[in-house]
Parts: sequence; structure tokens; C-alpha cells
Amino acid sequence: MIDLSWNIDGEDRESEITGSPRPLLGTWHYLRTSLRRERRIWVGLGVLGALLGLTVLLVLPPSSKAVVTLLMAHPASLDGPSAMGTDVSLLNTREVADQTVRAMGISMSPEAFQSSVTSEPVTTEILMVTVAAPDNAAALERADALTRQYLVFRATQLRSLSDGLIKGYQKRITVLKKEADTVTTQYDAVIKKSGDPTAGGDLITRRSALDAQVNDLQQLIESASLSTEAAISSTHVVDPPRVVRHSAKKALVLAVAAGLIAGLALGVGLVVFRALTSDRVRRRHDVALALGAPVRYSVASLGPAQGAGAALLPWRRRRRGWRHHDLEALVQGLTGAVLVPGGGAGAGWQGPVPTGDGHLRCQGLALAALGNARVAASVLAALAMHLKELGLTVFLVDLSASGALVATDGRSGSSLDVHRPSGVPGLARGPRRGEVATPVPLRAADAWHERWADSDVVLVLAEVNPGIDAENLATWVPQVVPLVTAGSSTPELLETTAELVRAARLEVPFALMVGSDDTDESVGLTAGSDTGATESEVPRTASGSGL
Repeated sequence: MIDLSWNIDGEDRESEITGSPRPLLGTWHYLRTSLRRERRIWVGLGVLGALLGLTVLLVLPPSSKAVVTLLMAHPASLDGPSAMGTDVSLLNTREVADQTVRAMGISMSPEAFQSSVTSEPVTTEILMVTVAAPDNAAALERADALTRQYLVFRATQLRSLSDGLIKGYQKRITVLKKEADTVTTQYDAVIKKSGDPTAGGDLITRRSALDAQVNDLQQLIESASLSTEAAISSTHVVDPPRVVRHSAKKALVLAVAAGLIAGLALGVGLVVFRALTSDRVRRRHDVALALGAPVRYSVASLGPAQGAGAALLPWRRRRRGWRHHDLEALVQGLTGAVLVPGGGAGAGWQGPVPTGDGHLRCQGLALAALGNARVAASVLAALAMHLKELGLTVFLVDLSASGALVATDGRSGSSLDVHRPSGVPGLARGPRRGEVATPVPLRAADAWHERWADSDVVLVLAEVNPGIDAENLATWVPQVVPLVTAGSSTPELLETTAELVRAARLEVPFALMVGSDDTDESVGLTAGSDTGATESEVPRTASGSGL
């Protein structure tokens, strides 16, 4: 018997199932938001499709068409609907197309000519034939030539049918006449033998029946010949070939509408497909959930373009660069991370604090770029300039793989004090004593020894590599602020970055976000955030107002 009181201890269950589930992205609200966010894509493709349809109409205008109406007379022995079906079949034969092409002397295959001909039986005796051609003159010429060749070919086929029937009748008449001659011979023999003229009456009756059959067949031959010739002579053109006039406005509207609909369908399908298959996060809430830190400042600007290709995209170029006060908002947010109560080099600032063992513990931070090193370098350079205006000495360290901070300083001409370690910058260690990593002692021979020692604030541009730990960052600064571009990072990358930073005993006070959408109405607070946060701790947008 099964013990119903047995149960699994709740402590043995995995803690992952007790966490809050991820939001379901495949919802109508999400798709509607994606369509609104990427409206430039599907609207642009719709306009492109309309222009393409207009271009096709101008480059490949509609072909001219000529229509001719024929009165089709049929032999009396044929049924009307079936006879009209036969006429249409004869018109669509390759032989008619081949004879027409030869008669006109045009360089066109019979199959191609066949494809330009359409027929429409209006009644059992009226047939409308339409011929398409590059221009009006060619359409009229081809329709006239086709009509002549078709009527000749049809007459030949009708006569062949009549001739075959007449030959059959004639063969039957020949057989009947031979039988009649045989009966006559038998009758003469009977009369000669009996000498009685009344003898052989049955033979006379049989001879009369055979003569009647011969007369009937002769009448059928005459009727078939007359009916066929009457049908051929009665078939004629009712309306001569005429050009069908096209409405230019109608053709224009149809071409543009078809291209517009096709472009919109392609654009909407592309946006929806990307929205359903992409796992990249865009909302502040999702970013904060993955990092385990609040997103306190988010701006709509994307910052400097990442490469020439991205800068050329029209729907992205409008948001490139820094708009309004977006850069100032991010700088103010980072300023709060290096501003601590107490005395120091500036009012309210804490500068380098000696540890008594030859090492210096400097107040500063590292801005972790997640695939947006150039944007992070722009923010860090602006922060350094702002701190210099406050009278602080700033020491900048560029640990990025591309040297984005050094390049930004060179382009701006601001002459910032940027130190880029030799070798592999991302693995370089600084002189700060961390809780995990061992620092590099300062040496008088180091060129940047005095600059480090005299600095009030240390700012580091870093790129966290998921395959390498971040312990070296702890030898430079005590805290790391991730900079996330909306729609560029996956939740797994953000989680890995936060775990590596925290494993190095570094603080992640908050995160910054660029390229946020106007449709994002979420609050970038984590589940563990204090609901009683002060005004300065509430996530803010570029305008600086609390969300």
C-alpha cells in the first residue's frame, strides 16, 4: 500500500522554481509594442514596395490588347454548346498559332503566341478573341492575322469531317448497289426458270428496300455537304479587331497598391518574426531583473554610432548621438556613484585614502560596456570633464579591447589623463587592494605613479568577458556600473556579467541604459529593491523625473 503521508521535503526542492517566472513575451501587447517600435521598418518597406510597383509599371507598361468578335455557324448535325467547345479548342491549337506566326513573319514561338491569345464564348454562336501585343498596331495586326488563319483552319477541319462522313456514305451506297445487282440477277434467273412474271415477289420487295436505302444515303451526302458549306460561308467577323483601352489611373493605383501591400506584409512579418524569436531584452524591468540591480537612469539616445554600417541605417541614425540632455542625465547619475559624504579633495568628496601598506584605495567606479564600448567611452569622458569642472583630479583607465576611451579622447581633443595598460588591457591589475585579487604595487618607475597618487577619482572603462573573471577590476575600483543598450543583450549575458562582478567582491549599485523605447512603461526596480528609496534612488529617464 502506498503511504499517502509521504511527501518531499520542501527544502530539497530547487530554489529556481520558487522564483518569479519570466514575463511571457509572445503576447499581443508585446507584438503591438514591437510593431510600434519598429514602425520605420515596415513603413519603409511599404513605401519601398509602392515605389517598386510604380517602377515596374513604368518600365514594363501593360501590353496592348485587340479584340475581335466572330459569328460561329455550325452544321445542323452538331449540338451548339459542344460545337462551340470544338471551335475554342481549334483556336487554341498550336497549328493555328504556328500558321499565324509564319504568315506574319515575326520572331516568336507558337507557344509564346498561344499564351497571348484568350477566347471567351459569349453565346453558342458568338466568340470573342483577345490578342495581346507590345503596342496597339501589333495587337490589331496579330488579331487580324489570327482571325484569317483560324477561319481557314476551321473550314479545313469542318470539310475534313464532312468528307469523311460522305466517304462513309458512299462506301455504304456501293455495297447496297452490289446487293441490289445481286438481287436483280437472282430475280431474272427465277423469271427465266419459271416463266411466270409474278414469281420472285420477295426479291422485288428486297430490291425496292435497297434502292430506298441508296436514295436516303445520297440525300444525306447532299445534306452533309450543303450543311458544312453553309456553316463555313456563314461564319464571319462581326466586329473587326479593335484596341482595348486601358485606364492609366486604374493601372497606376493597382500597381502602387499591390507594391504597398506586399511591402507592408513583408515588413510586418519581419518585425513579428524578430519579436517572437529574439531573446534580447529591451525593457528596464527585464534588464534590472537579469542584473539584479536597478536601472536608475535610462535615455532614448543610442549614443555614438557603433561602426559605419549602423550609422547608415536611416531608422537608427535619427537616434544616434546624444539628444537633448540625455548625456547630462547619465553623467549626473554616475556622479552620484562617486559622491560620498565626508571631507576630501572637494566639498563632499572623498579622495584617495592611504591604507598604510603602500597601496591607495581610491573612490571611483568602472563603467562596464556590454557591446557598446564607444558609447560607454563617451559617457565616461563626459563624466571626467564634469568632475574636472568641480575641481577634482580624475585618473582614467581604458581596459577596453578596442581602446575606445583613448580614441574618444583623441577625437574630442579634451586632453584627458587616460592610462591604457600595455599587453592585454582587459587583464591588467591596478594598485588598489581588493578583497579577492592581489594588486600590483606602485613603483616609482611607473609613468602613471604620480598621476594615480594625485588623483581624487578613478574612472575605468571595462568590458566584462563571460569567459574571464573580473577580479582584476577590483584592483582598480570598488564598484561597477553596467551600461546596457536596449535590444542588444540577452538575459544570460546580463546575469553572467553581474555574477562575475559580484564574484570579484565588487558592488553593482545600479545600471544605466541607452536606447530605451518610448513604449517602455516598466520601472527598472528589482524585486529586492527598497520601496522606501529616496528620490535620488528612483530610476529616472533622460528628463530626470522619477518613473
